Amino acid sequence: MCRRRCEKGGYAGACRDRDSEDESNTEVEADRFCEQGPMLTDILHRVVSNPTIYDTVQLVVGVSPHLDRRLAANLGETPARPTILDVGGGTGLPPSLWPAGATYVCMDIDPVKLAGFRRKDRPGVALRGDATHLPVRTGSVDVVVCKNVTHHLRDAQVPPLFQESARVLKPGGRMLFIDAVRAPERWRSRALWRFDRGAHPRLVATLRQSMAARFDIAHWEVFAYYHRYVFGVGVPL
Repeated sequence: MCRRRCEKGGYAGACRDRDSEDESNTEVEADRFCEQGPMLTDILHRVVSNPTIYDTVQLVVGVSPHLDRRLAANLGETPARPTILDVGGGTGLPPSLWPAGATYVCMDIDPVKLAGFRRKDRPGVALRGDATHLPVRTGSVDVVVCKNVTHHLRDAQVPPLFQESARVLKPGGRMLFIDAVRAPERWRSRALWRFDRGAHPRLVATLRQSMAARFDIAHWEVFAYYHRYVFGVGVPL
């Protein structure tokens, strides 16, 4: 009823107040839900750690296509038959993102996620490894992809991630970096962080500074979809 009256020109101020009240109530309920305690959080973490459920959540929430479009636009600008190292790749990127003839290496520290990648029977190599100590030769990779990884790392682990990524890249190689950042003013983001396995969201400026210590940043973008995200493209210094 409130919406119909607004369309007729009446009670506009009341409708605005009602909309604000509804948004405020939703925010309060979200924060209250987030305070249910560590038991619920632990249960959700265990459920989502299943690779099939993890992929389904990414698809239903609809975030991955927005992130992957940015990656695809830059993965096309690579040498012929490039080697792509996906650091913290989880269950892997869709093959449709890779250039023709690419060698794709999905590296993750979680063997369960890598098993999920193998079950997809996609082309590519599954490699278990630590993002801060990459088990890859120096100067052997054309592109390093790092998608939604740094929020899983402690502060002391972030510089080694960028250092190692720069080390393994060939001259002229590029790092494609995406992660969600702290946005406490966004209640949806607060709710998602509460139940995310990553406990270390950072500010935009902090991540840019960390990347700039090892890379010449050719592109830097901030966008929002539930979370607020940064997307950076860098060439090793």
